[in-house]
Amino acid sequence: MQAIAQPTKGESIDFRTKETVTSQRFSVDYPDHWIVTQNYNDYIIIYNQRSSGVATANGTSPYLIKTDIAIQPHSLRDAILGIGNEPEDIQRIELVEINGQPGLRVWEESEGWDFPNTLITYVPIGDREIAYIVSFYSSENQAAEDAIIQMHNTLRVLD
Repeated sequence: MQAIAQPTKGESIDFRTKETVTSQRFSVDYPDHWIVTQNYNDYIIIYNQRSSGVATANGTSPYLIKTDIAIQPHSLRDAILGIGNEPEDIQRIELVEINGQPGLRVWEESEGWDFPNTLITYVPIGDREIAYIVSFYSSENQAAEDAIIQMHNTLRVLD
């Protein structure tokens, strides 16, 4: 197995060479060295690396990024009401456009589990469904947010 180089402070994650993963209802691009670990109907999980054995005090490498993509049978309103365990976890909210579709992006920061930072992008599908892509990461990984946003911006809902 090839060793995975850990990014250094300020180093970006190369997103030029990409792969695309497609479910029945959406697709998303991701860096070609990342790993799709699940692809069931309308639920996909992507990691930026296999577990390398490097662990923090809470058990996960600070360079690990986990991304879930799915369709939920909820409205955007319902999704917003369900954001975060605590309102103070929400750091920032932005209106975005993802492949010509209006969306909402939310940054959260919390304590108590392996991934203290969360970035979620919601794209409504009609008024009763929502596509979302959520990435879990550590702020110690300086390159994570840029790579995550690039990947989130490729979400395409299929008709």
